[in-house]
Amino acid sequence: MAKQKLKVGLIGSGAIAREQHLPYWRELEEEGRIDLLGVCDLISERCETEAGKSKGAKPYLDYRKMLKEYHFDIIDVCTQNRGHAPITIDALNAGAHVIVEKPMAMNVKECKAMIAAQKKNKRKLMVAQHMRFEAGAEKLKEVAESGALGQIYASEAKWLRRRGIPGWGKFHIAKESLGGPMIDIGVHMMDLCVWLMGCPKPVAASGKVYRMFGDREDLFNADWGRPYPPKEFDVEDHATGFVRFEKGITMHVTVTWAANVAEETGGVTVLGDKAGIMTNPLGVYGADHSTLTSSKWDWLSPEDGHRREVRHFCECVEKNLDVRVQPWQSLNIQKIIDAIYLSSKLNKEVPIK
Repeated sequence: MAKQKLKVGLIGSGAIAREQHLPYWRELEEEGRIDLLGVCDLISERCETEAGKSKGAKPYLDYRKMLKEYHFDIIDVCTQNRGHAPITIDALNAGAHVIVEKPMAMNVKECKAMIAAQKKNKRKLMVAQHMRFEAGAEKLKEVAESGALGQIYASEAKWLRRRGIPGWGKFHIAKESLGGPMIDIGVHMMDLCVWLMGCPKPVAASGKVYRMFGDREDLFNADWGRPYPPKEFDVEDHATGFVRFEKGITMHVTVTWAANVAEETGGVTVLGDKAGIMTNPLGVYGADHSTLTSSKWDWLSPEDGHRREVRHFCECVEKNLDVRVQPWQSLNIQKIIDAIYLSSKLNKEVPIK
């Protein structure tokens, strides 16, 4: 008896969907594992073009209509941030498993509503944190879980761009995206860092966000361009924070779209009393009596993390497996983000419950 194909629909066919989601769903379609039946977008030309690249996919301008026409097994949500929670909840209530682009939502309240819908409908929900699926990150996770780091006590998550404010979409508008680099690239670095530490519970955060470049008439944004009017820019372009977790563990985070630095740089560092791990340069670093040691890998799979996450989610639905990025973990990252924004406003540390 032939294995039944999963029915898949995608909502939001912007750049992340076109470049990092749809190509891998089409791979799975070619392998006979799924049928991509619907592509929805507010821009008709965009959804018609993307739907036309699959055998049986129909274009939709209204995701609610799409959800009514098919009983989807999987819905992939790649919309602007403000659409994540309502669309995910509607898809879960329609009986679909949902993979949704990061960030999980616009605030903690929305995240909790998504988790409530997931539990009520007994469906799978995963935020697309693709960095966890990169081969290097997987190796570092193996090292951390082996106990080789000893007692983990401190970490750093950073991503600094010299000039790299997104010049497309609505990343620069708070009502659409919530924030700037903290919610865009910071969520990636913090998720990876906290995951490598074993997902400890956050208890407090302090931080400060700045808007120094994005709304300036004289901004030079290198290769990123700036088609948006400067007055529209109402999010931060630099953010820094300090997070305390249970058992005395801490994390320092700094992310920026634009800064006067030599070049773009970033990475995650997790420190233990026996060894530390870093993503840049990738490796394990420690000491052995009177020597300093390092361990690196001569070859790692170059397979894109987005491809791995799409295939992982598909397999989890096929085989009823647990997803790697658990909803409660993404909720905790959102709690940290909300706390850093609030701390910046209040100029004091904020407890996280």
